Amino acid sequence: MKVLLLSQYYWPEEQNNYIHELALGILSKGHQVTVLTAFPHYGKGRVYDGYRGRVFQTEIEAGLKIVRTFVYATPSKNFYQRILNFGSFCISSLISGLLIIDKPDVVYVCLPPLPLGIIGAVIARWKRCKLVVHVQDIYPKAAVQHGILKNRRAIVFFEKMEKWIYQRADILIGISEGFREHFIRTGVNDAKILVVENWADPDFIVPGPPNNSFRNRVNKEDHFMIVYSGGINNNATLEPLIHAAYTLQEKPFLFIIIGEGQYKERIRQMVTERSLQNVLLLPWQPLKDYPEVLRAADINVVTLSSRSAETSVPSKVYKQLAAGRPILAITPDNNELFWLVTAAKCGICVPPDDAQAVARELRWSLLHPYELREMSLNARAYFEQHHTLQHSLEKVSLALKAALNSDNE
Repeated sequence: MKVLLLSQYYWPEEQNNYIHELALGILSKGHQVTVLTAFPHYGKGRVYDGYRGRVFQTEIEAGLKIVRTFVYATPSKNFYQRILNFGSFCISSLISGLLIIDKPDVVYVCLPPLPLGIIGAVIARWKRCKLVVHVQDIYPKAAVQHGILKNRRAIVFFEKMEKWIYQRADILIGISEGFREHFIRTGVNDAKILVVENWADPDFIVPGPPNNSFRNRVNKEDHFMIVYSGGINNNATLEPLIHAAYTLQEKPFLFIIIGEGQYKERIRQMVTERSLQNVLLLPWQPLKDYPEVLRAADINVVTLSSRSAETSVPSKVYKQLAAGRPILAITPDNNELFWLVTAAKCGICVPPDDAQAVARELRWSLLHPYELREMSLNARAYFEQHHTLQHSLEKVSLALKAALNSDNE
């Protein structure tokens, strides 16, 4: 089967390595894979060194054909600047998809951005092939809940776009059962919906001792280390962690926050105003060091704001499970993240905006190493049973076969 994988984000953007894993996984199942993507720019607000000054480029890597097209890269988080970013790639990928890419059997498009679903549908229609739409975040609902999208006409416009894309997909993939329920509410036939949870590579992230090179670099071997590594953005709610750090200043805790995002400066300001010596802010760490970062933690943190509870599932939680470390989930109790941590018996859940609960559970954790050890073992065991890369690839293979055999018009 020939598969065209359409995604704005791709390797060497390390934060989007899962798309690269997906492409290699589909290839490993015996399919031919072409990746149509933008020039790498995620996280830097500019096209990466070595890729600038070009509007089109073709690469061959590990059996994958990678076609890169123009994107307007900007560090701005302004709504209209982001529209230009998304729109520029949509236009350039449409031109390449129609005129340059050979006819595939299936177009497999990864959302967001939402308009990319239109591009995938147009290419699939033009090439007379099938369409699989894989939704990682639900838009425009997420933008509305975060107050990014407020204009009623714009909301209605994007809701109609979302429904149009879903209707034209031969197979629609969501990352949780909550996504399935949302798709059904928009009028999608349940028969063409498939849930494929996100994953981690069990060979790349493996359990190991916490006293490793990363812990040595921060020089806090005698501290109980709480680690958050991820986007500091709308989905995250890190303020309770900072308030807990203030409460626990006299205890041997070290809070490490790794990542970038539009709210990092606000977090930095909170740390400075409180003169917190037990909080360390770090930039993104190289992907090769990520397993060491997770293993160094006495407890890893994953957060999900109340506004994101229905529209997103943090993919980092699967990496944390793979590392076999306990998890502190700052999350509402009515979403996939809460249910996952609870079912796996791998950590502690506290509601967002409850800094006292965070501090209380960390005090408990410091005094209960045996229970944390049990959570660590449970985390890896649950991961191996349900959320390895291979588990998800089997479901993706089913989606491709189902799309090829569908008669959706």
